[in-house]
Amino acid sequence: MACAFFDPPWFSEPGRFAAYFLLSLLAATLKLHLPGLTGTMSIGFVFVLLGIAQLTLPETMLIGCAGAVLQCLWRAHPRPSAVQVLFSVSAVAFSLTIGALGAQFVHGQPVSMVMAVATCLYFVSNSLLVSGVLSLVKRRPLRMVWQQCYLYAFPYYLLGGAVAALMTQSAREAGWGPSLVILPAMGLIFLFYRMYIARMALAAVPQSDPRG
Repeated sequence: MACAFFDPPWFSEPGRFAAYFLLSLLAATLKLHLPGLTGTMSIGFVFVLLGIAQLTLPETMLIGCAGAVLQCLWRAHPRPSAVQVLFSVSAVAFSLTIGALGAQFVHGQPVSMVMAVATCLYFVSNSLLVSGVLSLVKRRPLRMVWQQCYLYAFPYYLLGGAVAALMTQSAREAGWGPSLVILPAMGLIFLFYRMYIARMALAAVPQSDPRG
């Protein structure tokens, strides 16, 4: 995080940064509670991907870390400890950096490829960090924890990456303002996944025998 903040330039386009920053804070309040985890998943990662593609690293780091803090604290029951918040922010910062490095490695390729690389690296690094801590706490194999908690969430991240790719391509052709009309598609994906997770939770509840 410190390396990112000391990496110039800072504000390349203040208007675009301000819009993405405020929208990322709003997105951080829309949370999905993952089965088997105390943490949550939001649509804020889309703005991290947009930052990787369109903004500087310091701007993207500020968007990602501020969103992580708000996601941890917004209507959290029970309230997370300072260590938990710090870990969440650090995981986002590390995963964001890995995603940005991957995007730089394939720089010059089509937007879809750049976003696919950034999305996959961000998801894998973030999910492995969180799963690694859970495997230590619960004393269960890392692979089992990762598959149980995060494997089904990968399509959600891929869809978010597709939305970010469409918005980035649109921003290049028509400007970043008009590209925001694509953003509601991520809201629909969020609603679908919320219903999907609710169904999974309902299916996991043991049903009583009607014969009593």
